[in-house]
Amino acid sequence: MKFVRTMRKTISRIDIELSSKIMYWTFVHKKLNLNTPTTFNEKLCWLKLREFPKNPQVIRCTDKYLVHNYIQEKGYKELLVKIIGVWEKTEDINWESLPNRFVLKCTHGCAYNIICTDKDTLDKKQAIKKLNTWLKEDFGLVSGEPHYSKIQRRIVCEEFLEGELKDYKFFCFNGIPRFYYVAITPNGDFHNMRCDFFWPNGEPADFYRLDHKRFESLPEMPNNLEQMLKIAKKLSEDFPFVRVDLMNVNNKLYFSELTFTPSAGIMPLAPDNADARIGEWLDLGVYNRM
Repeated sequence: MKFVRTMRKTISRIDIELSSKIMYWTFVHKKLNLNTPTTFNEKLCWLKLREFPKNPQVIRCTDKYLVHNYIQEKGYKELLVKIIGVWEKTEDINWESLPNRFVLKCTHGCAYNIICTDKDTLDKKQAIKKLNTWLKEDFGLVSGEPHYSKIQRRIVCEEFLEGELKDYKFFCFNGIPRFYYVAITPNGDFHNMRCDFFWPNGEPADFYRLDHKRFESLPEMPNNLEQMLKIAKKLSEDFPFVRVDLMNVNNKLYFSELTFTPSAGIMPLAPDNADARIGEWLDLGVYNRM
């Protein structure tokens, strides 16, 4: 895995478009068409390479710390998980002052998370090593998403949320949530995530991800789905496309993040026509008119 990340970064430094094409072929098993993109994944790749690196609002809202300001501006301060501390380097962290349970994350990438459920048993040296590795890494080169490269690298400590957590991720096109997926990620391990797609009315969608396991039995429709849809509409209204990620913990909603290039535009979908169908909702011409 370390070798693969190193190779991705090396190729991205030389030619990030070539790096994206290699990743696209590896995961989607198709040739990436950036000249006349039609599928959802192709259009996301076009956006991450051509549009988002020069879009200050996208960069701001991708930053896991600065996005909190945007959420407050939209009137949803109550959805924000409490921030305990923000630091630019690990030496600045006062570990003794942290609560017994907390979550550490870096602002400039994905899966840069440490979940501490008991500070007394936390391997602090290992945690510091991980954080320092992440702070040194340019995630934009790893994933082929150059807008991540423009985010200030910082460590954020958030309050630990007690209870069963389910992620609800709403794919919003021009302020309209077209579909969402529910995900459960045991111990924050993205590789063991289970997920399934649903329509806004709570009915199962007719497509699914090939890179993650599905639920053995579909989760019931949450009784606060309408509230989540309302939030997703409001938070997405300024963008032609964004995925609004919310957390549902014991029937209480929290904001997670705004995701502009889900899975870096290399999310394998089935059946084969799903990618093209979803792509019809994403009008790249909107960006040319902005």
